[in-house]
Amino acid sequence: MTDTNGDFVEEIRSELIKEGYSGQELQKEFKSRQAKVKPAVEKMLDDAHKMATGEAKSMAYEDVFGENE
Repeated sequence: MTDTNGDFVEEIRSELIKEGYSGQELQKEFKSRQAKVKPAVEKMLDDAHKMATGEAKSMAYEDVFGENE
């Protein structure tokens, strides 16, 4: 598996700066959010596999994004 944490470094950092984090608080929150990336990606992949094999019901566009207005 690729380094999923590394894939999102710039996105996480940019978002934290936009939210006003800096200094030690930026570093602490960055580490916290970065630690959540790999488990989230692994869960998405597991869910996708279950849907592809019929173990779980596939989701429609509306289920994910809501009704289109």
